[in-house]
Amino acid sequence: MKRAYYFFKQTILKNRLAHLYLISGPKGSGKSQLIDDVAYLILNQNRPDSPHLKLQIKERKVSNMMVIEPEGTTIKKEQILALQEEFSKTALVSGPRIYVIKSIEKISQSAANSLLKFMEEPLSHNVFGFLLTENLEGVLRTIQSRSQVLHLKSIDEKDLEKELKILGVNEKIATLAPYLTKNIEEATLLAEDPNFLQMIEFIETIVLSWPKKDVSFPLLFTEKASFLAQDRDFFKSFLELLLLYFLDLIHYKAHQEITYEFLRDQIQVQSDRMRIKDINDVIESIQSVLEKQSYYINIELALDHLSYTLEKKR
Repeated sequence: MKRAYYFFKQTILKNRLAHLYLISGPKGSGKSQLIDDVAYLILNQNRPDSPHLKLQIKERKVSNMMVIEPEGTTIKKEQILALQEEFSKTALVSGPRIYVIKSIEKISQSAANSLLKFMEEPLSHNVFGFLLTENLEGVLRTIQSRSQVLHLKSIDEKDLEKELKILGVNEKIATLAPYLTKNIEEATLLAEDPNFLQMIEFIETIVLSWPKKDVSFPLLFTEKASFLAQDRDFFKSFLELLLLYFLDLIHYKAHQEITYEFLRDQIQVQSDRMRIKDINDVIESIQSVLEKQSYYINIELALDHLSYTLEKKR
């Protein structure tokens, strides 16, 4: 995303901004954030920094900017007609105008025809369009051919971790949140979620209790894991992060990079003491529980089964 932002910044400085861009990238690649940043560059017009304008753009309260998203499963013709009508009010709004259409691959044929007509008959040289998609192959060729296409890559976990640390997010949360979301705003919200903090603490408790034979995992889960059963997606997140820990045991044996750096000492000891077969058995068991959650298997029973599996492999 940084490279794309630099491209737009230089393009705007040189006054070479095209009238239509099609931005493709997977979920979490930062398409929406990029557009907010570019919209600020366009609308601020090299004036002194304006936090107020940035907030207005983020909250979609700028009269110069219109954002369209699918209504239900499609972008409808009425939405494009509303865009045309809004942008025809040139006398009421001064300066550049920006329109953003998210999930452009979901546009209906009639809406696409109206959009093509709108693009071919620009109301002003000062109108700029940004079309966003996670599926470039699904975008109509007629739309692609009229756009400058940019591709964004999904942000790397380590890059997102660095950004979160710069924002002052706790090291443990900054390390693990990027494996659950590639969206920096969602990641920062996780940092403020007490349930997420409790989840990390519980994983640490499992790790620290591993060598303690006087600790029963079934009893430990009964006493401290009930909060995981409140939400299925939350439980899946727990399983995904627990899976990462046991994968770290394999990675450590292979002298590869590990995720749980803050548990490196425990990983070293546990990895040395466990056979690869036993670690793989635990990994397969966690993966099995994850897969079964798609069929809405009882979470309490799944937790109980997992606790006994971990107990056997200690």
